[in-house]
Amino acid sequence: MVHAIEKEHKLENTVAFAIGSIPWICRTKKYGKTVTNYGGKEVNTVAVTPADRFDKLNQIFLQDISVRPLGVGAFRQTCSFLCLTMSVDNQVIHPARCYGLWKRYGGKWASQQQVPYFYRDFDEQSAENIRKLDGDYTAIRQAIRKRFPDRTFKYMLNYVDLERLNHKSNHVDILASLRDSQQLASIKTPTIETEQNEFVLNTKHRFFTDDIPYGLLIAKWLAEQLEVTVPFVDEVIMWAQTLRGERFLNDDGTINRSYCLKDKCVCGIPESYGIDRFEDILD
Repeated sequence: MVHAIEKEHKLENTVAFAIGSIPWICRTKKYGKTVTNYGGKEVNTVAVTPADRFDKLNQIFLQDISVRPLGVGAFRQTCSFLCLTMSVDNQVIHPARCYGLWKRYGGKWASQQQVPYFYRDFDEQSAENIRKLDGDYTAIRQAIRKRFPDRTFKYMLNYVDLERLNHKSNHVDILASLRDSQQLASIKTPTIETEQNEFVLNTKHRFFTDDIPYGLLIAKWLAEQLEVTVPFVDEVIMWAQTLRGERFLNDDGTINRSYCLKDKCVCGIPESYGIDRFEDILD
């Protein structure tokens, strides 16, 4: 995205960075005024281009995000933005949980009191969805490392390893790491009330509008470039696009470029920003 803007405006002195995970868990207390911070991560990761600007950026900005105010969350530099894209975090967790709630409950409840909390009530169905998505991501990560054996891709991690890094935890189980998290316990499942006074999954929530077209679909694009099959990524995208009336994937499971590229900001695949080759997204 940044490189597209650089080219458009002929910028020559831009420092771009991306943080791997949100450094803290926050929720609005009073809009525009106060926020509740449930705690910061122990370790954060960041990708920077040009790479040699990390130390300066860390000194003048990154340390103020978490480590100075909270005493935790120092940043470590990754070798590529791709490490962050292909680490399993919210772009996998959110759709996996929503799909699990749909499969178990049909995505609707008779009253608000019956709606499970998003993390506190995490169930085995949703955890299994994460495992399956993580398995597809692992196949892509392996193909990336095979394609570029001279690169370390440090911090390109699966779900459990990333959770251990961020939180310095000893969790070995996806279900326990999410269900027992004190930081995540108060987060509710996004729902809307229908005319029949039922509560249904809110498919206009960012868990759908962000994490599918700017999350799983990017992994799908990488998989196509690397000739890797990702059956569960396909299944979740198909499910979500059906609910929302979208057409990111064709019936045969390939990316529907006529739909994805019909307008700006339909999705986040590299071709939306004029990048057609896999090699051009590394840095």
